[in-house]
Amino acid sequence: MSEMKYDPSMFEKLDESEKNDEAIAMESKTFLQDTWRRFCSNKLAILGLVVLVIMILLAVFVPVFSQYTYDGQDLANTNALPSAAHLLGTDKLGRDILVRICSGMRVTLAIGFTSAAINLCIGIVYGGCAGYFGGRVDMTMMRIVDIIDSVPSLLYTIMILMVFGNSVFSMMLAISLTSWITMARQVRAQVMSLKEMEFAMAAKVIGCSDLRILLKHLVVNALGPIIVCLTMMIPSAIFTESSLSFIGIGIQPPACSLGSLANEARQLINTQPLQVVWPVITIALITLSLNFIGDGVGEALEAKR
Repeated sequence: MSEMKYDPSMFEKLDESEKNDEAIAMESKTFLQDTWRRFCSNKLAILGLVVLVIMILLAVFVPVFSQYTYDGQDLANTNALPSAAHLLGTDKLGRDILVRICSGMRVTLAIGFTSAAINLCIGIVYGGCAGYFGGRVDMTMMRIVDIIDSVPSLLYTIMILMVFGNSVFSMMLAISLTSWITMARQVRAQVMSLKEMEFAMAAKVIGCSDLRILLKHLVVNALGPIIVCLTMMIPSAIFTESSLSFIGIGIQPPACSLGSLANEARQLINTQPLQVVWPVITIALITLSLNFIGDGVGEALEAKR
């Protein structure tokens, strides 16, 4: 057999425009990267995130670096209007309103985020067990939930505050006592639908323990709805704390929260209406920001389902 000779005329160079015909048009992204990109495309969600970050920074740094304290009184400068010395003015005892609002934000945000974290833990464990084991276990656990949910949450709150006092701890406990029910029902529904899928059955066949299947496979795949539910629970906890403090059964002096600040300023609403405006606006901004973030997270995760 004769050897084939190289003939340069048989080959020709490609144009530059044809060299990348098989190139990947878009760089591959992870689930989190794609979710973040979708979240960033929501302008209201980004606005809510920016406002929330600013609020947190103010709550952390203003009381630290300010020359005033949240309980420092200046009786010679009471009910002062906003000025260079006091950007938001002073209250009836001459205390700087800006520092008190930032200190109140600390308490309110701490209660909101901590209560939501407690609800998340309880809801995942309780709802996950009910949805995974099913049968009589599920029926018994959910009937207990129905009994707890049948009593108005305000009664639980008043009872806990009467027993443990009007402190930050008792407020967190009161809000967390019934708020986890929504998370538990959400987790239960997701686990019940996911445990019948092939990946869960395969994990069972190869000998994975029930705990590993529940936490490593089912809960992880249900994180989307769980995160959305969590983002909605934070503003609900903040609003609950503010409402209770506003009507006088929440945080008590010398501690302060946004609700208690609004309650104190309410007494001067006819003569000093501006003092009521600041805590109310702060509560509204925080609540709206968290709601915008929750809607953005929900849309970003829903697009991937």
